Amino acid sequence: MAYYRGGTRTNNEMLTTFFTRLWELKIPSKILILIWRIAYNYLPTLHNLRVRSLVVNILCPVCQMEEESMDHLFRVCTFTQQVLRDVGVSVSTCNRESVWKNWLAAEFVNQSIEACTIRSIAYWAIWYSRNKLYYEGTRMQAYEVVGFVKAYYTETAILGERLQSKSDIRRPVWEPPNNDTIKIKFDASFNQITKCSILGIIARNKEGLIMAACTYPWEYISDPVTAEARACLQTIVMAEELGFQDICIEGDTLTEIRKLNAAEDDRSCISNLIKEIKERSYKFRRVRFKHVSRGANKVAHAMAKEGGHYEHPRFWIEEALQSVEILVNQKRRNSDSSGEVER
Repeated sequence: MAYYRGGTRTNNEMLTTFFTRLWELKIPSKILILIWRIAYNYLPTLHNLRVRSLVVNILCPVCQMEEESMDHLFRVCTFTQQVLRDVGVSVSTCNRESVWKNWLAAEFVNQSIEACTIRSIAYWAIWYSRNKLYYEGTRMQAYEVVGFVKAYYTETAILGERLQSKSDIRRPVWEPPNNDTIKIKFDASFNQITKCSILGIIARNKEGLIMAACTYPWEYISDPVTAEARACLQTIVMAEELGFQDICIEGDTLTEIRKLNAAEDDRSCISNLIKEIKERSYKFRRVRFKHVSRGANKVAHAMAKEGGHYEHPRFWIEEALQSVEILVNQKRRNSDSSGEVER
């Protein structure tokens, strides 16, 4: 089995394939987001905390043998190696990548979907057991973590089969995007007097689960058209930062969506914003801009409305404002609650 090696281009291709495969895994979004954070070294390991001068002792709390970096905790630590071995996930001896993110990507790219799923659940369980030891002083044995991982994987597989069976006979409220596409909706409120705008953004996967959400206040906005364009730009920036590769961006401003889909250069007052959005879209494997009705954009509208309560930008990962989560769940469950299915 061949591994990606070499220059920057092949590494970029490998990372693209990695994230595509990651978002395809049929596991809860909280685990997917954790793996994304692990890949980008965004977890508060002791190494990262020392960089910020927050801790002195940086020995791995699990094995007490080496500095607790991301690479150590999820690859080198003897506890992790034992857990992965006992759940049936092998660590390839052919993977020579020295950069942690590339190493992890290579492992995912060159293993089966089942192995990637089990590895993801195992990493989630290992991080949980590590935190329980570090913060509570309670040590979980390797066999306990292994038992949990196996049980959780089995339960997830059974639940996935049941959901698939139900979806064959029941019309879903949430019409999911195709394959691994992430659907991101945006909206913007605008105050003509204060010239301020509040952006609301929410991203969901093919199961309708929230992947990320954002509210973002802007000052010195001249008009509603600029507010909507600014919201769309922030949407594609957020998608880029989260590592999404296939995205469908939806908004209820028809004029703006037409400008984004047009081949010719825009010459309107928002031309600079349209140009930047188009330039950023080339960084993705696939981007689609789609117009939806106001009624089909209620969740993003709710995000923008609730965002008015906050003075600064707010970001959520795998969750959103409570009122918005309730609305999302209602739309997923109750197909007959409104005359229009949110697409």
